[in-house]
Amino acid sequence: MKEIKCAFCKGKGIDPFELLSPLSTCTVCGGTGKVTIEEPYVRCAFCHRTGVYPNSRLSCTVCAGKGVIGFKDPKTTCPDCKGSGREHTTTLPCIRCGGIGVVRKEEGDSPKPTNKRNFPESSNHGKEKVTEKSEVA
Repeated sequence: MKEIKCAFCKGKGIDPFELLSPLSTCTVCGGTGKVTIEEPYVRCAFCHRTGVYPNSRLSCTVCAGKGVIGFKDPKTTCPDCKGSGREHTTTLPCIRCGGIGVVRKEEGDSPKPTNKRNFPESSNHGKEKVTEKSEVA
């Protein structure tokens, strides 16, 4: 764990947008100006490490306003968003990487076939019915 400057309030401890009042405390760090994160970490690609949800006055939903995200696994650039953290057709976070901009690197394995939401393809595609057998005593 490491303590870093709060990205949302830039370490000042007050609400950067003064929504409630000029004296309101930062909702991300609770007024301390610092946040604790897990190491190793990567910068939040979605908000560009600002801690602010793009084009708004809200904290980033990807990094919770911290500007960085703990990421322990070996990583590679997300093939869907090319590291931007955003869906190409919308302003929402990328579905595959969750807005982080990187995905877990599959060491020694070729990528498994997946659909757009990164779930394994279903073998029966919903055509078979699953029935529950009850045990008779």
